[in-house]
Amino acid sequence: MSSSQPQILLTGSTGYIGGNILTHLVNSDAPALKNATITCLVRGEDRIQQLNDAYGSRVKPELYRDLDDTERTIEVASQHDYIINTTLGFHPESAAALVHGLAKRKQSSGKDVFMIHTSGTSNMADYPISGEYLEDREFDDEKDDIYGYEKMRNEKFAYPQRTSELGVIDASVETGVKTVVIMSPTIYGVGSGHFNKSSIQVPSFVQATLKTGHGVVPGEGKGIWDNVHVEDLADLYKIVLLNMIEKDGTDLPFGKRGIMFSGNARHTWGELAKGVAEAAYEAGKIQSSEVKSVTLDEGAELFRQGSKLRVELSLASNSRTNSTIAKRLGWKPTRGAEAWKEGFRQEVKAFSEKQAQ
Repeated sequence: MSSSQPQILLTGSTGYIGGNILTHLVNSDAPALKNATITCLVRGEDRIQQLNDAYGSRVKPELYRDLDDTERTIEVASQHDYIINTTLGFHPESAAALVHGLAKRKQSSGKDVFMIHTSGTSNMADYPISGEYLEDREFDDEKDDIYGYEKMRNEKFAYPQRTSELGVIDASVETGVKTVVIMSPTIYGVGSGHFNKSSIQVPSFVQATLKTGHGVVPGEGKGIWDNVHVEDLADLYKIVLLNMIEKDGTDLPFGKRGIMFSGNARHTWGELAKGVAEAAYEAGKIQSSEVKSVTLDEGAELFRQGSKLRVELSLASNSRTNSTIAKRLGWKPTRGAEAWKEGFRQEVKAFSEKQAQ
């Protein structure tokens, strides 16, 4: 490890995942991170002020126009050795721009450069209600060729998040940038980030439940997914980053093999819907904790997912994974069943308070 401070860039620092990661990095007592300044690529002058107010000199905000501002993204990325990308996973060009910026850094410094890219296990999910694609496999990130599977799936149906991830990997192989993809399942819990404190899937069920006055689930709710608390997930990012900084990533797989899962526990969508309904009922927000089935067409409107295929993929499908690589690296998630239930209560409270404003 170099004696100089690591040059770390974080994107999405005011988002749900990125905000939690930033807090974990800033609060870390690891020698490699204790005094490190984290560069944060942000949109809007207001976010620069928010970051400075929250973290002071530990952050260095850099402004860019938006995700389409690839020229500025490449420029900022080229000044760093390590990048954690947590911005919207459905924008291939911005993700590839980060890799190309790192490639410039590698060329000028002659040293290895690293990137952690954020993706999601909906990339592996099926369509069990419509029958568009059926999958009963359980995937292991160490044993299975996840890259090859995603390539095959994307040839059948180009899914933007999968396209972004594959583009990052392909660009990394081409340029020699060392990339690790962390592919997360349902993320829950109110974490330690200072900004966006809510995820996507659980709040979708909360708003649909409060709108209808009862629990709601697309189809029969039998689809199975994994889940992880946002704080445990932030721990995993820190473990991977430290391995890159302290050990040049010697324990990590990269490129086409460098796709890691981050699931800790498992749920059915019916169980999630029931948990949300019970939390809303206990809070006095609905009259019954009963869960009712809705069609995909009804779900598209209720869950604000835009299309019935999106509802099916995100809130009704099967996506089962084993986080073998993370556990081999020493990741020990500590939030389990009680934190899962508490996450429902927190989201019901947060959504109710937001409505009352």
